[in-house]
Amino acid sequence: MTDKKKYIALAVRLAVPVAILAIVWYVTLPVMRYTLLMQEQKGFFLLTGDYFRQVFSDRWPVTTLISDFLVQFYRNASLGALITALIVVKTYVMTCVIFRFASFRQVLGGLAAAATWYAIAHADTPHTGVVILMSAFLAALLSLCIPYSKIFRTAGKTLGEGKSGSWQAAAAVALVFCSAVLIVRDTKIRDNEKWYAVEYCSRAHDWDVLLAIATPELCRSDMSYVPYSLLALNAKGQLGERMMDYPVTGPESLGDLGEMNWSAYSLRSQISELTGGTNEAIHQTYQMGMATPHGISFGVLRQLIRLEIENGSYDLAVKHAMVLRRSPFNVKTADAAIQMAMSRKAEDADGGSADVKEEAEVRRADAMVSDNNVAYNLSAIITNSPNATVAAKERLLCHLLLAGDREGFNALMEEFFGDVPADRIPRSFRNYMINK
Repeated sequence: MTDKKKYIALAVRLAVPVAILAIVWYVTLPVMRYTLLMQEQKGFFLLTGDYFRQVFSDRWPVTTLISDFLVQFYRNASLGALITALIVVKTYVMTCVIFRFASFRQVLGGLAAAATWYAIAHADTPHTGVVILMSAFLAALLSLCIPYSKIFRTAGKTLGEGKSGSWQAAAAVALVFCSAVLIVRDTKIRDNEKWYAVEYCSRAHDWDVLLAIATPELCRSDMSYVPYSLLALNAKGQLGERMMDYPVTGPESLGDLGEMNWSAYSLRSQISELTGGTNEAIHQTYQMGMATPHGISFGVLRQLIRLEIENGSYDLAVKHAMVLRRSPFNVKTADAAIQMAMSRKAEDADGGSADVKEEAEVRRADAMVSDNNVAYNLSAIITNSPNATVAAKERLLCHLLLAGDREGFNALMEEFFGDVPADRIPRSFRNYMINK
């Protein structure tokens, strides 16, 4: 083989991993953006002895350690897509090493890369991809101990004979491209991405994007989106006006009560925060942590810190920020939170008046919360909490309307909207008053 042909063959071999990397990154970023972001929200990794002891007391400690380390970078969706692409490319390379004696090794590598990417796209964590990669790596190490050169020379062949041509490189890339088509068209992946987008936007308070995804049409096909849409409307002050555009069935559509899982705890935490029940929001956030494999997560820690600063629990916020700081990719976030907490604490100390201190104490001591009486909870927040918002009043009226409590609804309408002209009262409330 001439030098020119050798260079061409080398360029072809190098072009395959680059092409695979580009395809996987380009497709993963838009198709799985919120899936990656929510995986980071539920992930956890710390450079502490307690964390390492917990990991090594469970099954698959090495793969868990690697996947937990990688998931912290998913906070940036571009980095998450790049990590996914690198795992797929490395699987391709390891497969080519394992089957280096075969002239069709690139096709096998492309097949392995395509299957790995498809498996990662259907997984809830990076763990699946790491397990595949580590298995391929160990198999490649073992294959290096096999004297393929001697075996093939004995059989009258040489190891380099029949090297993969350009068509095999193209076949490898084509297999990965086929996997991309399957992933883009996969209903389950699209549905998961849509759900994660709504969950993430509710946690990020990106209400406009949430409403653009969880439309009335989508809610009619899947009622589980309704509480998120109503939460976004509530945050924008449009719940009373637009609630009936969505398929509400009763007070349960508001999502104040529900299942005991991550999504339900997260939703109730957002509701409590929105209405001014900061202590209950913190409680629900702790419950979210208990629903994760490690009992805590990056998303839970960041939310706790934010809520504790808002609640005036500055020392506790600093303690949680110091924990978050032990995660390499969250150091800047933790330092900013510590600085904010200390600054707020200093401002409160400088204020120093009896009224300021009394308000802080009241803020940290909300009224007791009932597990099954939403109207009581909202009434208690409105009556007792200095953090109570207009959203709490609007939400309480909507709850009473959906529950059919005409007496309570009319009493509160008189209190909240007594002097407001009829044409300025939210549409749902106005229609209910007309039809009562």
